[in-house]
Amino acid sequence: MRRVIEIFVLLVFAIAIVGAEPADHAKRDDLPRGWRIPTGANLGSPSEQKWREADPSRYIAVSDDFNGDGLPDVALLLIRDDGAAYALFVGLAQKDGRHAFVKLDEFPDAKELASRGIKRVAPGEYPTACARGLDCAEDEPRYIHLKHDAIDYFTHDAANRYYYWNELNHSFSQVGIND
Repeated sequence: MRRVIEIFVLLVFAIAIVGAEPADHAKRDDLPRGWRIPTGANLGSPSEQKWREADPSRYIAVSDDFNGDGLPDVALLLIRDDGAAYALFVGLAQKDGRHAFVKLDEFPDAKELASRGIKRVAPGEYPTACARGLDCAEDEPRYIHLKHDAIDYFTHDAANRYYYWNELNHSFSQVGIND
């Protein structure tokens, strides 16, 4: 099932990049209302996007089990229909094969998407920006222990932030990793 979702996400993304419209079913039922897959124009000029060639989904989509329920979830960077903003969504897989989308973060300037991306983070223990010496509040974690795969939202060649499933809250949390 995970492979089917990965192929679907890549197909929708590929269709959007070449400028064709994805099927109505994909637009209406599989993406959050008011949001769409970025087009090539949203990602900047071809010369600005060479770094995206290293990933088949061009660092716009990633699929894995982010909440530990054994079902393949999907994370997507999507553009608001008006083109002004973009957001990070996670689609939590449901038993019927659909996804329940949750907006993890919204960013007001869609032009920034040209230098932003997402990728998978494997379970493990990671130092946060606080452990790396940045000035942090007392209650901010110095390390996080990921029990499940997580989402690395990053600025190309710069900062990154992890979005991960918080078992205690039964929701997603985020933490800065690099500044």
